[in-house]
Amino acid sequence: VMPFARTNSRSAWKFDASNNRPVARPGIYLNPNVLRYPRVLSYHWLMIIVKGNKTEELSRGKLEELLNNYERVVLDLGTGDGRFVYEHALREHPTFFIGVDPSQKQLEVYSKKAVRKKMENLIYVVGSIEVLPQELFKIADLLYIVFPWGTLLKSTVDPDEKTFYILSNILKPQGTLEIIFGYTSEAEPSETVRLELPEISEELISGSVVPKFENAGFKMEKLERLEKLQLKDIRSTWGKRLSFGQDRVIYRILFKRE
Repeated sequence: VMPFARTNSRSAWKFDASNNRPVARPGIYLNPNVLRYPRVLSYHWLMIIVKGNKTEELSRGKLEELLNNYERVVLDLGTGDGRFVYEHALREHPTFFIGVDPSQKQLEVYSKKAVRKKMENLIYVVGSIEVLPQELFKIADLLYIVFPWGTLLKSTVDPDEKTFYILSNILKPQGTLEIIFGYTSEAEPSETVRLELPEISEELISGSVVPKFENAGFKMEKLERLEKLQLKDIRSTWGKRLSFGQDRVIYRILFKRE
C-alpha cells in the first residue's frame, strides 16, 4: 500500500510548469480522473476487495481474467451489506456481480456468506461514487443504484458533472443504468434537510432528474412507480425492510448509455 494524501492537502500536489498542470508528488497515487475532479482519489495502487472478514488487492488484469468466464458484468454501486448482488449471483451463474460500498464492515456481512458458499461470480469492492477504483472503469454491462443514501442519493436526485463522469466510466458503451430510489421528509427528516432534497414526485423526476441524465448521454427507457409488494422482489435488505414498513413513494428509472 502506497502512502496517500487527500487532494485538498497541498502535500499531495506540485505544479509541473512544463505541462502547465498539477501533478502528484512522488509516492502519491492518483486515479486518472483526479486531475479533472481533484476530490476523486484512489488511496491504493490496487483495488481492495473484501473476502469474508479479510481484504485483498486485485489488479485490473486479474479482474479481467475472472470476467473472461462470464457472459456479462453487473455492478451495484452503494451495495450496503451486499445482499442484492449476493441473491442475484446465487441465481445467475453466467453473470459476474460486483458490489461496491465504502464500508468494509457492511461488505463483510454477505461476503462471509459468499466465501462459505465458494461463490466465484461475485466480489465485493471498497469504494464509492466519490472514491472509485479505476479498475472498475468501462467494466459493467448493467449498473445498479438501489436505494441510495447520503452522498449517493444526493448525486442521484441532483447529479452534477462529476456524477455523470463516474457513471459513464463504469458502464460499457450501450450499457444500462437502473436506479431504484425514494425518500420522505416524514421518515427521514434530518437526512432530507442535510442533503437539501426536494420533495420527491414524478414531476420532479420527469422535469428535473431525467433531463439532466439525458443531457449527459443517458437515454431514459422506462420510468415507473413501484408498489409496496414489489419491493420484496428486489432482494435487498432495504427492499425487504421497506416492504414491511410504512408506505412511501419508490421509483425505478431505466437508462441506456448512448
